[in-house]
Order: sequence, then C-alpha cells, then structure tokens
Amino acid sequence: MDSWLRSAFVVIAIGFAGFLGAWQADTLVSIRGALGPTILQTISPISSVIAILITIGGASVLGGFIARLTTIPTGMFILGFSLFGMTLKLHGVEEFIMSNGNYNLLILEAAFLSAIVLLGTIVVFSIGGEFKSDGKTTIEEKNGVEIGKTILISLVILPVIWMIANSPTKGQVIGASAVGGILIGVLARQFLQTAQPILLFALPIVFGGLGYFIGATIGETSTVAFTQRELSNLLYPMPLEYAAGLLIGLSIGLGWTTPAEENTAPETTQ
Repeated sequence: MDSWLRSAFVVIAIGFAGFLGAWQADTLVSIRGALGPTILQTISPISSVIAILITIGGASVLGGFIARLTTIPTGMFILGFSLFGMTLKLHGVEEFIMSNGNYNLLILEAAFLSAIVLLGTIVVFSIGGEFKSDGKTTIEEKNGVEIGKTILISLVILPVIWMIANSPTKGQVIGASAVGGILIGVLARQFLQTAQPILLFALPIVFGGLGYFIGATIGETSTVAFTQRELSNLLYPMPLEYAAGLLIGLSIGLGWTTPAEENTAPETTQ
C-alpha cells in the first residue's frame, strides 16, 4: 500500500479515536457534578466502566487494523490517543481532592484500568501481528528473566513522575507519564530485544497505584496540602492520565527503534 494512503488512514484513525474518547468522557461525572477524574468514584461507576470498555474496545480494534497496515507502535498510539482525548475533557487531581476521593479505591482503579488496557493491547497485537524483535529466546527465558526485566523496567515510571510531575496541570501529568513511557520504550528495546512488549503497556499503570500508596503514606492528602502544593508528586496523575501518557510515550519510544517498513502481518490471498 502506498505510504501516503497509509498515512491518511493513520490520521483518520487518530481523529476517530480522540473523538471516541472525548465522547465517552461525558459519562464520567464526579459526585460534585464535574467531569472526572476517576472511573470507580463517579455518580454511576457502572456507566463509567462501560464507557471505558467502549473506548478501549473500539480504539483497540481500530488500532489493530492500523497496526496491520503500519506497525504495532502506531496501532498502540491510536489506543493511547483515545484515552488522551478522554482525559483532556476530565478534571484532574484537584477534583479528586475536592470530592474527598478514596485513595484505596484509586489504587484499585489503577489495577482495574491496567487489566483493561492489557486486554486492549492483546487485541491490537492479535490483529496487527507480532512486534518486531531483534533475536530469539527460550521459553524459560521468557517466563523468568524477561518477565523480571519487564517488571523492573516498568518501575521506571515512578521516579520519572516524581521528578517531572511538579504540578497537577494536564501538561505536567500527561507529559510526565509520556516521558516515562518513552524511557520505558527505549529501555525495552535495549534489554527486552527478544520479548513481545505486551505487559509494558499495562504494568506501569499498576505501579502508578503503588505510587498512590507511597505518596499517601509519606505525605499529606488533605485539601490544605493540595492548595499549599505539599501533595506528593506521585499523587498528581490520575489513572486515566497515567494510561494516556504511558501508551502514547511508550508507542513513541518503541517506534523510534522499530524498522521503518510496514508490519508483516499475514495476508490473505484471493
């Protein structure tokens, strides 16, 4: 397929994914009547969960077909952009604080969202084909060393958030998550050359929940602490902001070192 036509499909897919996320964001209404910032702590958690499933489900199928035409990182970028479009309409940590949000539920939400993102990632990889790796490994290595490396690399998201997310603004929190995703992608191509990076798109979101636990344990979480900028940096990104920035950044980081040719998914013959 001509490169210009593939590029046109990618642009259209990005626009549709962003629209889908922004459309479904209207379902996430806090107890104070504002949009966001969480999934499970809204006036209708069931409706919010359905909205997330629609967004990730639709964007993952679309991203899978784009990955089939181009590359896996491009397809995952489509998935990430759907969540980016959603988070742009949602309030952030300030609404969570003002609504007296529960950090235990927020940790649970991070784990839940990670599982949904993992399912979406599997859909993209299933439709788009395998991510190009640079070598071969044994089953034992995949089940042991590679998983251990994946966990350690995923933990990189926490120090990046702590150093960069110095304010609760969207640019800071999503940007910090994206920078963390880029760094994770670069490290993955360096140290996980023989593994499919499926878990890397989900595990850092779980560790975001670990960041909530650490931040809430070592510091204040009150409204006064927030207004005086004494809240831990680890508490600034909400789970959806973690996911949006991570998926976009990780897709960029992996894309930098992915071969330029289009994805080699199996084609059907007429």
